[in-house]
Amino acid sequence: MKLIRDEKVYLYGKHALREALLTKPKAVQKVFLDANALADKEITKLLSVHGIAPASMKGEEGKKQVGNDAVHQGVIAVINTEKLYTSFEDALKLFDTVENPCFVLLDELQDPHNVGAIIRSAAAFGAHAVLMPEHNQAPITGVVIKTSAGMVFRIPIVRIGNVNQTMRTLAQKRMWSYGLVMDGDTELAKADFSGPALIVVGNESTGIREKTLELCDVKLSIPMAPGCESLNASVAASVVLYEYSRGK
Repeated sequence: MKLIRDEKVYLYGKHALREALLTKPKAVQKVFLDANALADKEITKLLSVHGIAPASMKGEEGKKQVGNDAVHQGVIAVINTEKLYTSFEDALKLFDTVENPCFVLLDELQDPHNVGAIIRSAAAFGAHAVLMPEHNQAPITGVVIKTSAGMVFRIPIVRIGNVNQTMRTLAQKRMWSYGLVMDGDTELAKADFSGPALIVVGNESTGIREKTLELCDVKLSIPMAPGCESLNASVAASVVLYEYSRGK
C-alpha cells in the first residue's frame, strides 16, 4: 500500500499559513479567507508578496472544505505536498554543511497526529531532517501540518524508498542508528549522541520491523515506572530527541 501521494491537502489556521508563506510559499496553491482573516495585515501582506490573491470565504464554506472539527480561524489553504518533500540526495548534502547531522526516520507510522507531533519535536530539539518512506506510511496531510504547528514547513521532510537501504547508505556516512524499542539493551541516559545520529521510530502497534531493527547500532529503551508498559510513539520520540539535544 502506497500512502505518500503527490496531491493537494488542506491547511487551516493562521499560524500554519504564516509558516507556509514564510518558508515554503511555492507549496501554497490557493487561499480562502473569511472577513476577519482578510483584515489580518500580516497574512494579507505575505500573500501579496508572493502574488497570491485570496478568495473570499463566507458562512459555512470553511466547514464544507475541512469538516466541522477543524479550527480554521477563517483561514484555509490548498497545499501541494509535492512541494514539501526534500529528496534523499539533497538530505545527504547536509553531511557537507552540518558537523553531526541528526535524522529522524519514521518506520511505517500510521497515525497522522503522531507524524505531526514527531515532526514538531524534531524541529524543536535540533534534528536536521525527518525521513518518511513512500510505502505504508501516513503522508503529509492537513492533520499532520496542524499537529506539527507549522514545523512541517521548517524542517526538511525527506521522501525515501527502501528503509533498510536508506539505513545502509547512512551507515556508510558513519551515521549511527538508534532504534526505539521497549526492551532495548541501552538505557536512553547512557546513549552517546556525539556523532551523526539516525533516530528510528517504529509503527505504533508493531514497532520497528525485524530486519530494520537488525540494522540499528543501538537499541534504546526508556526507563519507566512499574505498571507502565510503553509510551505513545510520538511521546517516546520526543523524549529521545530531548536527550539527543542535551548530549550532542
